[in-house]
Amino acid sequence: MDGDTKHLIYRIALPEECSRIREALETFFYPEALLNVSYTDQQTAAPTEEEVQHTLSLVQQGMAAIAIDTNDHNQQIVGVSIARCVKPDTCDDLLQEAASLLGHSKRVEQLKLQAHLERLANVCGRFRVRRSYHVFVLAVEPTRRRNAIGQKLLEFQLARAKTLGYQVVSADFTGEQVARIGARLGMRCVSALPLDQYWNSAGERLFVAPEGMPGDRTVCTYARYVSGVGDK
Repeated sequence: MDGDTKHLIYRIALPEECSRIREALETFFYPEALLNVSYTDQQTAAPTEEEVQHTLSLVQQGMAAIAIDTNDHNQQIVGVSIARCVKPDTCDDLLQEAASLLGHSKRVEQLKLQAHLERLANVCGRFRVRRSYHVFVLAVEPTRRRNAIGQKLLEFQLARAKTLGYQVVSADFTGEQVARIGARLGMRCVSALPLDQYWNSAGERLFVAPEGMPGDRTVCTYARYVSGVGDK
């Protein structure tokens, strides 16, 4: 492993840190996020403002964890993990939100794809719970990777979920390395969707993984109990 991790701390992000978290996401999450960069009908790979604002709203809810380099004068954020609450009716909520947005847009299609992923994984139904703590952002600054920062962030989120009273944690992984992190922490794959097997309701393939992303063309949902039946 490369780099020094002795000066890193892991904690819940504060609401007043949203601007810094946004900068981190735009620097080392969105440029590689499969559902962002694989959308074909776009002029730019930048995320939509609606998506960014939704993600930052979860910081306000205490569902974002960050890794900070305390040895850096600016207390640089070198890792981010953000979760949301998923319930049995989340799929319907996503589709309703998509229907409320005007036009044929990237955000609309992303919501429809997310709804399809929720239906396919059916985490609440599989684990017989009323909600799951769903990690959908797990990102590390490129020069700090291969130092177990992603694993420690996910471990932090597992503990956070248990503290908040969740019985199950789920996560979407789009790469073999991060999927191995989930497996090491006792999570198991409950569904997998290759992007080349997804068409929207109009029969269109609007998500195609860019060339140069081998192994990152499938969205896999992993999950595990963190408390209650099946606790690990």
